[in-house]
Amino acid sequence: MQDIYEALKSRIPNGHVKEQDSLNDVAETNTGEDDKKLTTWYKGRTLDEWALTSPKYTDSETGISWYVIDGKQPYITGEDAEKFWKMCKETGEFPVKKFAEMTGMIQYLDDNTVAYVGDNGTVIKSKDGKELEIDTSSMTYDMIMDMFKNLPKSRNYFDSSY
Repeated sequence: MQDIYEALKSRIPNGHVKEQDSLNDVAETNTGEDDKKLTTWYKGRTLDEWALTSPKYTDSETGISWYVIDGKQPYITGEDAEKFWKMCKETGEFPVKKFAEMTGMIQYLDDNTVAYVGDNGTVIKSKDGKELEIDTSSMTYDMIMDMFKNLPKSRNYFDSSY
C-alpha cells in the first residue's frame, strides 16, 4: 500500500495527492499541520466521518479495530491505524497482507487452502492447483464472513454447490 502511495505521490506536484479519480472517489489531502498528516476522503466525507456510521470490528488477537464502508470495504482510522503501522514495522509484516488477514480478506482455510476475498469476487486456491471462483460482488462483508464461518463440515472447499 505504501509503495502504491509513494508511486502516486511522485507523479503529483509537491508530492501531495489532491484527487484520485482512479481510486473510485478516494482522495487524500495534506492538512497543512504536518507533512506526514493526510486526510483521506471517500465520496465527499472523511474516513473519520464515515466511521461514525460504519460497522466496527475488532481483531481479537491485536485489539485493533477497523470499519467497513459501503458494506464491502474495510478501512482503519485514528489511533488504531497508528498502532497498526507501528505493529507492522516492529514485526516486519507487510501491512496490506496483515490487514487483509486481520479483516478476513485473506483466510487460511487449512494448510493447503487459502481464500482471497475481493470486492468483485472470492477465489479459493489450494497448493495442489485446485481453484474455485465465486462471484460475491453482490454480497456484503458480513455475508461473506458468515459464509466462511459456516463452511461445509466435509472441508471440501471446492464444492461449487456450497
